[in-house]
Amino acid sequence: MPTAPARIEICPFPGGKRIAVTTSFDDGVVEDRRVVEAFNQWGLKGTFNLNSARLRRDGKRPAIEQGGNIDASEVAGLYAGHEVAIHTATHPHLPLLDASQIAAEVLDDRKALEDLVGYPVRGMAYPYGSFNAKVIDLLRALGIAYCRTTARSMPCFPPAEPLAWGTTMHMFDASPEPLPQRWESFHGNPRNSGLFFVWGHAYEFARPRDRWDELDRIFRPLSGKADVWYATNIQLFDYEAARRNMVIAANRRWACNPSALTVTLNVDGTLVDVPAGQTVEIRSRIANLKSEISDWQSQINPASVTVERPLPSPGRIPRRCGSAPPARLPAP
Repeated sequence: MPTAPARIEICPFPGGKRIAVTTSFDDGVVEDRRVVEAFNQWGLKGTFNLNSARLRRDGKRPAIEQGGNIDASEVAGLYAGHEVAIHTATHPHLPLLDASQIAAEVLDDRKALEDLVGYPVRGMAYPYGSFNAKVIDLLRALGIAYCRTTARSMPCFPPAEPLAWGTTMHMFDASPEPLPQRWESFHGNPRNSGLFFVWGHAYEFARPRDRWDELDRIFRPLSGKADVWYATNIQLFDYEAARRNMVIAANRRWACNPSALTVTLNVDGTLVDVPAGQTVEIRSRIANLKSEISDWQSQINPASVTVERPLPSPGRIPRRCGSAPPARLPAP
């Protein structure tokens, strides 16, 4: 009988990535077009929180220089590959409304956006960042998966209260340091891990003064990192739900993934993907990986192969936020 692994962890992010990067932009303005275009080029992901009652409905698509909201007709195409989320229908201060008004603002926006994008809209950002316990309780009853605030939070994910979810920083925050330096400090230290979450409004690149040069300076450095998962807000919560539903057998030989997403395990320092809806024998899975690696290496120049270092000793590996991730594959 194969020996059971000594240590199995369910990785916080797919592929054993060390860091997740996500962004959030509010209000559904024409400047979103330029942000989306850049993000698509750089491989970044955004969640765009829209006020459905403020969208244009005349079928016209004003130039970015004109400002204002996008037309409803461009929502599905513009934000394809990203996430559309709730920002309420008309952008009120929710704590000033009664329960029926809050419910109407949220549900009217959700239904209108779902009609536009063709999928369930489950996330949200608070208008003006304002909320209270009454609002949180109501959103929970309405089935909202998360709601972003404007408060700062630690890099660990998931948040203690998904309906009061803070961010790392606003894109133009300069304290304690501007975004590019903040990112370099976080990503550049291999012992750091967790979530890097940036929010803002695309119109801030255009008003009150032209700052479009900042888009490249701020966001391009976040892109193209092999140890980073680029995700929308809802993708983070969906993977976390799949992660929590993983079942590891008591004998540590089998792993069952009942979800619709692939989940990554760290098995004694080796990463093992458990496909959606499958039960796998862990040691056999690792043996198959080694065989595939051996076959692959026999067909290429060994000098071109880069193999990541294995994990440090188990006692030094944090479960959520901390040091470097496990090696993707064992050294030959």
